[in-house]
Amino acid sequence: MDNKLFGMAFAAIFGIAVFVFGAANAGAYAVDNWLFPTEEFGDNTYIGTTDVSNMEVESATMMFAGQSETWRANAELHVTYQDATEIYPLENAEVLVDETVRNAETGAQNSFIFRLSPDTTRSFLAEYFPVADFSEADVEAINGKLETALQGGQTKTQVSISDDSLSLDREKVADVVFPTTFSSIGSSTVIDALNGVQLAAGAQFSFLEFIAQLAVTDVSDEELTQIASAIYGALLQTNYLVDERSIGSQVPASIPLGQEAAINRQLGIDLVFTNPNDSSFTLNLTKASDSLNASITGYPFVYSYAIDLAEQTDIQPRLIKQYSAFVTSGNQVDEIGVSGTRLNVTRTIYDGNETVEVETVSNDFYPPIHRVEVYPLAQPAAPEATVPVAGEPGFIDVNGDGIHDGTTTVPTTGQPGFVDADGDGVHDGTVAPPTAGQPGFVDDNGDGIHDGTTATPTIPTVGQPGFIDENEDGIHDVPAATDPSEEQNPIDEAPEYDKGGNLITD
Repeated sequence: MDNKLFGMAFAAIFGIAVFVFGAANAGAYAVDNWLFPTEEFGDNTYIGTTDVSNMEVESATMMFAGQSETWRANAELHVTYQDATEIYPLENAEVLVDETVRNAETGAQNSFIFRLSPDTTRSFLAEYFPVADFSEADVEAINGKLETALQGGQTKTQVSISDDSLSLDREKVADVVFPTTFSSIGSSTVIDALNGVQLAAGAQFSFLEFIAQLAVTDVSDEELTQIASAIYGALLQTNYLVDERSIGSQVPASIPLGQEAAINRQLGIDLVFTNPNDSSFTLNLTKASDSLNASITGYPFVYSYAIDLAEQTDIQPRLIKQYSAFVTSGNQVDEIGVSGTRLNVTRTIYDGNETVEVETVSNDFYPPIHRVEVYPLAQPAAPEATVPVAGEPGFIDVNGDGIHDGTTTVPTTGQPGFVDADGDGVHDGTVAPPTAGQPGFVDDNGDGIHDGTTATPTIPTVGQPGFIDENEDGIHDVPAATDPSEEQNPIDEAPEYDKGGNLITD
């Protein structure tokens, strides 16, 4: 009985406790959710890069309020206009924390809301990008673009402001004139088609792909190379990226060194470049009688660009000797040879008069064309020497009998009869015929030219030089005196008389 009573009492007390506890919790739930509901983000909710899933709105607001000052102290906003990038001052940037949290949607990726001062933006643009004359509308648009770029809440943010929506005046940012000569109608077609081509922001341009659309056939690769080189020369004055460019095998005649862009349709040699800017440009080509002008028009650049030949070396051609059975004497020049060139092309980037950077553009090499000379396979045999006669160069009469004794003196440079056919200073084994005034020269027709015959020495008579009469019979006994200084026979001399008419004798 007592146990039964105890159990009933315990059950009653337990039921009352459960009722009171449940009522208390239900009341708290009702207060929290019905009378005073607490806002809370659901799953997969982000503000910037911060996960606020299942976090109360008030807690998120307090957290971001503390983080905003830390972000402002460490964050960087890099602003790019055309070819220059500067850091925007964020000291006055305001993070709208309450508005950011209030507008955040649960279960989504949400952005911060920033407010920048238009005055700060205007001063920033005027200080770092003075080449551009931004209007008030441009300043407002750029300010809004910067605020939008910051919404991600990143520590480092990059944004470009130079898109085509600006009201800036466009001007020539590059201009070159190359001497050229065109003979085909197709070259004019290509130039006219390229004149006014729009180079879109971030777009790549291929020269070969462009002219393939024109279907021109009467233009040569040499003319296309002149057109492409003028475009390439203009590109070097900008921040454009050159993706593909080649040179020819020989130093160009009219294209400035370092600015050639060769085109070969059969080999697929092309000029390809990219506009890295967020604004578009216009390419213009105009042809004169002896020149081609290439220019690029767009928003002005902050920097200026100058091309230099940092190093240039001329390479002399070598001599290549070849031998052929078709060459019988001397040598034949098959290639005269042309010097080559090696050069380094650099581009200097200036901010006003201050050098910002010097970069290498290309290392061009034009190989020399070597000189080629062709020689005979064997030296021709020397002609058989003729036996000289008395009075001709090379005649030697050792015994004084008027007959050539079988030896011939070899004339040296400057002596009569010396012949040097190849100009090496060595006697070539032939004897030149005597010329006017030399011993043995005979001119039958009196035209001053050797007639191919040689005069025969005459026998001296009494009283002539060289007359010898050993037996004093008045007859010349030997062909000629071997020594002009040899003493003469008195009979050979003319008689001398004194004043009285008497013969003078020794």
